[in-house]
Formats: sequence, C-alpha cells, structure tokens
Amino acid sequence: MGLRPLETGRGALMKVPPKSLWKATASSGDARRAIDDCYATAWASEPSKKARLEIDLGRTATLGGLEVYWGGQAASEYGFETSLDGRSWSHLCSTRHGEGGQDVFAFPPVAARFLRWSCETPTEARPPEIVQINLYDPADAASVLEGGRVAALGHAPIALLAGESITVDFGYVRSPLGALVEWGERFGVVFSVHLSDDGENFREVGRMTTGDGGTDSFWWRSTTSRYFRLSLHAASAPEGAIVKELKLRILNKDRMPIGQLERAARKGRADLYPQSLLGRQVYWTVLGELNQDGEALFDEYGNLEAQRGFAQLMPLLRLGDGLHGAPASETVSQCLVEGSLPIPNVVWSTQGLELHATALAHEEQAMVEYRIANRGDARREGALVLTVRPVQINPYWQHGGHALVNAISVEGVNMRINDSHYAAFSREPDVVTIADFEGGDVLRLLEHGPQPTTRNLRSDSGLLSAACEFAFSLDPGEDVAVVAASPLSAEIAPHAEAAFSALRNTVAGLWRNKLGARRITVGDQEISDTIEAQIALILVNATRFAFRPGPRNYDRIWIRDGSSQALALLWAGLIEEAKSYVVWYSKRIYENGLAPPILNPDGTVNRGYGSDIEYDAQGEFVGVAAEVYRVSKDRVFLDAVFEPVVRATQFIEALCAKTDARRERDSRCCGLVAPSISHEGYSKPSYSYWDDFFALSAWRNCEYLAREAGELEIAEQARAKGRAFAETLARSLRVTSELMGRGLIAASADREDVDPSSTAIAFEPCRVEDVLPAEFVEATFDLVAAQIEQFSGPAFEGNYSPYLLRNLNAFASLGRRDDAFRLLAAMLACRRPAGWRQWAEVVWSDPRAPEYIGDMPHSWIGAEFATAMRRMLVREDGGTLELFRAVPESWWEGEGIRLRDLPTAFGALNLKAQRGEGRVTVELALSGPAPDRITFRYAGAICAQADGRSCQLERDLIVSKSFSRLTIAF
Repeated sequence: MGLRPLETGRGALMKVPPKSLWKATASSGDARRAIDDCYATAWASEPSKKARLEIDLGRTATLGGLEVYWGGQAASEYGFETSLDGRSWSHLCSTRHGEGGQDVFAFPPVAARFLRWSCETPTEARPPEIVQINLYDPADAASVLEGGRVAALGHAPIALLAGESITVDFGYVRSPLGALVEWGERFGVVFSVHLSDDGENFREVGRMTTGDGGTDSFWWRSTTSRYFRLSLHAASAPEGAIVKELKLRILNKDRMPIGQLERAARKGRADLYPQSLLGRQVYWTVLGELNQDGEALFDEYGNLEAQRGFAQLMPLLRLGDGLHGAPASETVSQCLVEGSLPIPNVVWSTQGLELHATALAHEEQAMVEYRIANRGDARREGALVLTVRPVQINPYWQHGGHALVNAISVEGVNMRINDSHYAAFSREPDVVTIADFEGGDVLRLLEHGPQPTTRNLRSDSGLLSAACEFAFSLDPGEDVAVVAASPLSAEIAPHAEAAFSALRNTVAGLWRNKLGARRITVGDQEISDTIEAQIALILVNATRFAFRPGPRNYDRIWIRDGSSQALALLWAGLIEEAKSYVVWYSKRIYENGLAPPILNPDGTVNRGYGSDIEYDAQGEFVGVAAEVYRVSKDRVFLDAVFEPVVRATQFIEALCAKTDARRERDSRCCGLVAPSISHEGYSKPSYSYWDDFFALSAWRNCEYLAREAGELEIAEQARAKGRAFAETLARSLRVTSELMGRGLIAASADREDVDPSSTAIAFEPCRVEDVLPAEFVEATFDLVAAQIEQFSGPAFEGNYSPYLLRNLNAFASLGRRDDAFRLLAAMLACRRPAGWRQWAEVVWSDPRAPEYIGDMPHSWIGAEFATAMRRMLVREDGGTLELFRAVPESWWEGEGIRLRDLPTAFGALNLKAQRGEGRVTVELALSGPAPDRITFRYAGAICAQADGRSCQLERDLIVSKSFSRLTIAF
C-alpha cells in the first residue's frame, strides 16, 4: 500500500507548512512528540483532570481535515479548536467516542494558525498517548462526495433524508474496521454501510433494520478500502434523520512501526518472522505462578513474550549458512506436562534436527528450555539462534503489535532492552548481532551466515532487533539445551543457571500439590486432561484475590466470569479459593446493593465501558455465594457474606422500579430488570432476559441462604418477591415469544431476538427453567443443533464462540444427550492448539484469519467447560443427587469413570463405575448428609439393584433412596 505524503497541498490557497516550522506546548509532557513525524514515540500528559495540547503552525494555513494516531491509551472524549491569533478560539471538530487506533476528521475549509486539543474526561488513571497529529489541506484531507455533508466527520450534525448517503473518500486505501453513528433526535431505523475500492462498486458490510436512536455500532472482518458509505433507508420521522457524528474506525498501522515491520516480513522468508506480521493468526498459552500477578505468553512455535508489551524471543535453527523456523516445519506439536499442568511444550523439526521448547514460570521468571536433538544418522553442526523482534506475541488486531525497542545490550549471559532486564541465558552466546531497522530487521544481516556486531546499540526508531547464536555439534542421538529466563516483573533480575529438568519437576510438583489427585477421570483421556487443565489455567490467570478471564485483553475482574471460575474451583476441591473470592467481592458491593460488574485487578471499580450497567452481576454474586455455602456449609463464610447478599438481592427491586418508571404499565417490560449491556453481543442497553434469569435466581438463592442463617423474615420476603418476579418474567417471556410468531423463546423483551445460548442459563447456573414457555423450548434448542451442523461442516465460513458450551447444560436437562455429545465433540475440536487444551473467546473457520479472538486462554470458557462436565456426571437438585445425566460411550472405555473426593452438597463424593459384558458396576461413597434419593441414568438399562435391592426403573433412569453398590444389567 503506497503511503501519501504528509504535507503536500494540491493547489490549496494557504498550504499547511511543514512540521519543522510547527511549535507545540502542552499542559505537561514533551509536546513535540505529537508533531515530530516519529511514529515510535508518543506524547502523554501527566495525569490530570483536563489535558491540553496547543500547536502553532508558524503561519496561517487552510485546513480541511486532520488525523490523530493513538498509542496504548486513547482519549474517549476530546476536541480541537482553531485560532488565528491564539486568543480567540473556535470549534473545529470533536468526538465523544474515542477508541484508539486512528481517528479521521474532516470539516469545511477553515483558516487557522493555532490548533488546540483538549480532553474533556479525567485522565487520572492512564493518560492518553498521542503518537502523531497530522493536518491536511482541503485537497489532501478525507472528503465526502455528497456536498455539505463533510461536517458529519466530527464537525457538526447534518440532516439526512431517507434514500440519501454519506460517502467518505479516505484519499487512499486504508484498513477500516467499523463505524459508529451517533444520531440526533431523529434517527435511522433502517440503514446500511458499504465499502468500495474504486468509488463505483460498493459491497455491503453491515445493515440494521431496527434502529432506535442513540448510537449504533458496526464492525466487520479485516479488509481494505478507499471509500466508505452510510446509507439511510428509513428514518424515525418524515423529515429524515440527524447524524450528530459519523465515527470511522480505522487501523493506524500505515505509518506506525508495526506497518514497517509487516512490509519487511512480507518481503522475506515467511518462516523466519513472527507470523502475525504476515497477517496470520497465532495462538498462545499463558505462563504464571500461583498467587502471582505476572503472566507471560508462550506461542505455538515456542516464542516468548514475558511481559505485556515485551519484544518476543523467537528461536531459529542455523544449519550451514541457512536459517530455519518452526512455521516451515512439516509438523509442529504442542502438549502439557502430565497432559494438564501449565508447563507447555512445543516440538518442531528440520533436516533431522528436532527442537523441543518447554516453558514454565518460577520465582517471577518465565523460563524456556530450547533443546536440540539430532534424530538423523550423521553428525550435525549448527546453532540455535534466539532472535529478539520488536513485536509482541499478542497481535496487532488483538491490541498488541509493536514492542518498543530503543536500546539493546548483551553482556555475558545477560541481555537488557531499553535499559531494563530482558533475559539471561544459561551460557554466553557465541555470536551477537544487533541491528536497527533499515527496510528489514536483524535477519537482513543473518540470513546467509553469522555476522557479529557491537553488543550495545541505541536508536530512536523503536525498531531495534537482535540475535544471539549458540553453536552446537551433535552426533546422532545427542542433544544439547540452552535455557532463557525472562522476568515477569520489572523488579526481577533473571537468572538461568538452574538445571532445567529438575526445575521442571519442581514446578510440576507444586502444581500437582495444589490441584491434588485428579478428581475426574473418564475413559476419554482428552476429557480428563481438559477438565483439569482449566482449573490450572484459572489459577494462572488469577490475581492474589480474584479471577481474570484472560492474560492480556481481559485482565480485569468480571463477576460474570469470576463467579463461573469460582464455581469450577469449588467443584475441583479448591473450596478456600472460592470462599476467599466471594468474601473479597462481597466487600465491594455498593451501599445501595449494586454489585459492580467489573473491577480492576487491585479491587477498585473499573470505570470503563460497561461499568455499573451490567445487571446480571446481582444474581451472579448471590448465586456463587449460595453455591459455595451449599458445598462448604461454612457458617463463618455465611456470616461474612449474608448482609451483602441481601443488599444485592434487594437492589433488584430498584432496578425493576427503573423499568416501571420509564415504561407503560401494560408493557411486556414492566417489572423486569432495567436495560443493561451484560448480554454478550448487545452494544446498547437492552431488556435482556439474561439479566432476569439471574435476578430470579438471586431471589431464590437469597431465600435459601436466609433460611440457613435463621433469618426467616428475610427468607419469606425473598420467597414472596421471587414468586412475584417469576410470574412477571414468565408472562413477559410468553407474550414476547408469541408476539414474534416464530415458535421460539425470545432473548430480550425489546429486541425480539432469539439467542439460545443466553436462554440456556435458565437451566444452569440459574435453574429457573420453570419460567420458560414450555412449548417453545425444544424448537429453540433445535437452532443450536442446526448451528452445530453448520459450523462443523467444511463449507462453513465465519466465526462462533465457545460460549456455545452453555447449551450442554440445556441439552443434558432436556434429555437431548446426542445433541449434547455432538456439541461436546465440536467444542473439543475448536481448541487451538489442541494439545494445550484451551479456548479463545472467538473461533474463526479459517484458523489463520487475522481476526479478533478476544483473549486466550479464556478461563471463563474453560470454567464453563469444567462445570458442564461436572453437571453431566454429578448434579444436586435439592435433596436429589443426580448421577450420569449425560455420559458418552467413550467415557466408559478402559478403566471407566472415577470420581475422587468430588465436593458436593452431600459431602465428598467418591465413585467408581466400570462396564463389563452386559453389566455396569457403580461403587459410591458420600461423606456428608445422605440425599433423599439418588438417580442414575444409563441408556439401555434392563434392571438394576442397589445393594442387592431392586431399583425403580423409569426408561433409562434408575431411582434409589441410597446405595453403596449399584449393578445395572443392559
């Protein structure tokens, strides 16, 4: 893609002068960095309530547009003003929807000498980082083809009639990601967005048919285009709509360092570069320690990113004068120690040499052993080449990308980057090469043989790279290893002298001691390994107090994610960890009872997008508190959380009152929880039944906890409120579902949409399926069955989320075991890479598509898997213990099914189930109060005996009051 010159004016009356003539001042910080034409640095003010930056162009110029390139943090609300004399200022452009990347503004031509940027939102936490501000003459700025509508790009509202459009010409081919439309009092009801390369042929990339004002958002898959068009098809008024602002979402990499790196990689040999630079998705796992916050990424090729923003360490092999990388290997495999512990391994080979990369975290270090083995029949000589590249493992499209490297030094076994500790090696490198970027990184010097350079280099480019070579000579069957250690925090000086095999055993022992003996073992080893792996990954992603769903993009603390992870740990026997989390969160419930949906890792309330408008948080907090008590029966715990539980439950009344205040009394929204954005996929507050399912579960769980606490008056109040809310919710569900006329259960009262994966929570964890309109249930989950068929087929193109795992609970409850097993198989198939037994939040049909995948390993999804597997095997329903609700045939293979000290409401459960010729034997022991009855499901059962007594048999459901030994004939 050709880059347009920054300061050229094609026939403008007063051209924008070159940046060398500009002067900049700011409220704080080095303001010159925002206008210095260097895209490797950024201006950031000190934290303040109002940041300001002023530019003097040196002479008056005619402006037609501007661009802002953002660094790691962007301002959400800001604006620009202009002046001819520096005293009298006029509005130029502004936005209330800053998101980072590249902001593009255009406006009617204006003469100005001075430009002032100001941020209207407080910046006490992390101040915004402006990499560069570019100003353009009208001829060079982005433009709008329809006359009089350029003001929509941040200058002023414009009117748009039905049938009219706003067509933006970027001026050259860019990488648009999406768009946001802020409407005025009149808004679009039906509207669409299109892209074009030539301005003639447009392709639709998004359409909305139920617009209701406010703001509307579009996102689409990675692409390039020169033209963007918003078309209005129908408006809320005959006079058309008012577009207050059209915000274009554009990748900012054209001039940024990441763009330079990508262009260099595409000119080189693909296997020698980080694959994200080639626009290929890369998958990674996480390294971390128990009760420590630092997390490293380790990718599928053996590359390491020890801290957020660190340059990645990438292994190559030199054979003769040639270099070889893992992506060119015919086979690259991954596994975990013991199949489930967070000690990942990568193996790849070339020309008879095999490289094993094994990684772990210990003593606040990420350590990788690179072991080279000669699998051939002749002596081989070469070198392990550990390259340092100024790019993160977390890709650009994942809010990662460039890693700033301005200084590299190697002294003995130690490497420093930007004057800080970066790595220590187990031996001194034989050759060190450090290079600045000159159309390519260090590989331009290395590709045809070692080339030693100075071992200390500085540059302002931000693009330094390096290579350390460790020579070897191996006879057939011999191997040699180099260990690299990198700090997980800035305070640590790394060291790599420890014997790695002993260290690996030590770390494996620490994890095994924490997890204990495997609690769930079935005949399908993949299931057993994957369940336990999720527990370990939850602990790796955790802070000292709480549970995060991811290591990079999702390193905050959601009660939605955390409650599920706490439940997974509870059922894995880590009861104290679950209790501690609930108590910790209970101290953050607001005085009025609002459960903050998102917290920062330090426990403060996160004030970002979604703060305090995700109302599922009420039921999630109360639900996990109730479940922890059901299992632990810990009265001290109950005393600690009971008052916050009551407060959080009672706040639901205030949320319902908000709805009643804004809706007519006969509305199907009447009595429901106020609109929120907690439902995944809703970009604006909606009356999602997701929130109401959690709210109803809160009333019921509050009643249970109040009775356990001896607070009978509170229990009766909760019981009455719960019954009334259940009637309201059931009525609303039925009315909305019938109104849609599709024979399906609605996902929300106002959108009239269908989303079985959100409806599935009515079964688990909420257990409020009694409010669902029964005649619509089967058809609703038929959609999931069809969806499984669709995305499992070879013709599928697009994406889906493993959140679909939630439907396992619904299928099991509905007795649709075949559908449950097909969904389970599909979910196992989308683990990437499979050997690391983890999920990202989003799965794309093309595994290498450079598209957003959320974060990985996503331990909320992991928790959903672990808890669903447990419910398939063991589930408490009041006084009933339900066993083997949905068990695939493969789970019976080999030694069968073994459950060891599994925490339940009936104490620790131990079970051994084996199948022989025509006979199943089940041995059961419980350490706590006896259940009222036990059910056991086995397809094809003819008869059954519990401790020698005949059991009641209802089709394939065996019912017994209790048993120590159950025998089933089939």
